[in-house]
Amino acid sequence: MGQPDQPIVNILMVDDVEANLLSLEAILEPLGQRLVRAQSGTEALRQLLHDDFAVILLDVRMPDMNGFEAAAMIRSRPRSRSTPIIFLTGTEKSDDAMFEGYSAGAVDYLMKPAAPAVLRSKVEVFIELAASRIALERQVKEREQAARELQRLNELLGERNAELASANQELDAFCASVSHDLRTPLSQILGFAQLLDVTAHARLNQADQLHLQRIQSIGHHMTQMVSDFLTFARLGHTPMQRGLVDMNALVRQVIEEQTQGAQGLQGHTTKHVDWAISQLPNVEGDHHMLAHVWSNLISNALKYSRQSLPPRIVINGVAEQGECVYWITDNGVGFDAQHAHKLFAAFSRLHAGTAFEGIGIGLSSVKRIVLKHGGRVWAESQPGRGATFYFALPSVVTGNGSGAGGGGALQDTSSCDCEPASSR
Repeated sequence: MGQPDQPIVNILMVDDVEANLLSLEAILEPLGQRLVRAQSGTEALRQLLHDDFAVILLDVRMPDMNGFEAAAMIRSRPRSRSTPIIFLTGTEKSDDAMFEGYSAGAVDYLMKPAAPAVLRSKVEVFIELAASRIALERQVKEREQAARELQRLNELLGERNAELASANQELDAFCASVSHDLRTPLSQILGFAQLLDVTAHARLNQADQLHLQRIQSIGHHMTQMVSDFLTFARLGHTPMQRGLVDMNALVRQVIEEQTQGAQGLQGHTTKHVDWAISQLPNVEGDHHMLAHVWSNLISNALKYSRQSLPPRIVINGVAEQGECVYWITDNGVGFDAQHAHKLFAAFSRLHAGTAFEGIGIGLSSVKRIVLKHGGRVWAESQPGRGATFYFALPSVVTGNGSGAGGGGALQDTSSCDCEPASSR
């Protein structure tokens, strides 16, 4: 019997005697396949024009066309050339007849009446072969269809990439417009405010002077926001300039810039910060982009720990399992872990409406850069217990002491006066 998931195949029974066809049907019906009758060689050939058959049971002696002639015609047609034929005969059992049968393309030669179990067993073999062939053909068609679908999706992807390239060009034009249309008026506002502060300072009362300082402070903050936005917008399509990056030197450079930038801002008070910086493994990447990563992470740590007494920031790195993992830990306000998925989304701020300024693109920029390097980024925290931000990059082995084998042990502990310059 056929399996439930096995396709139904066709079996052609050819005999000029109705009783013989009925007998064959009774024997083969338990196999559960489609049984097709033909009472002559001509009728059998007509059936072969419409259907494919797993096996043909062909009577040798028929009045209009004998079985050998019918077999030769079947074998002459490409569609049925490989169809198995089992000859059935009630009289011709001679060696010459059997040789003629096998020469005509028969796979077997049986005498009538055939033993039911033997005939079913022989037919069942060809049913399984035909079912396997049909299943294979279906798989081929499905794969061809999948290949066509993949080609269609690739073409669609190509169209989307072209649209994305066009959108990037528009983004470049937009960035240029922002740079001209926003930065220039802001520079003028700040310039005139500074000029007014110089020329009219003596005539302004204390409240007016505070208002003027407020204008300048807001102007500087908006200028920084525009600059951060432009940097974020350009990250997606800025080509990378790869090279070996000394992470130790880069981190110290960023810390120095953050310190100088914070001390230079008006309206901010500086605080003593305890730093613990480990030896960091070097990595291959874009120096400018990785500087942007550290700048955002360090400024975040400074900003969200500035209410701690004292603020403490720990920077570590280690090379392991084919990548360099870096992390920075602060003792600041932290965040609720259930909202961690929002951290790296553009313009998303977990501390919106608080005293922590920013527009929410710093960590999104970090994620863009790390992914561009083929790395990953994540964070851990608890409210009121500080936060740790991690990023991992594919590692590169170097020959110096600060290469991929470095990291882990505290190399230096220092302190500086600094204040945050960016946002989480």
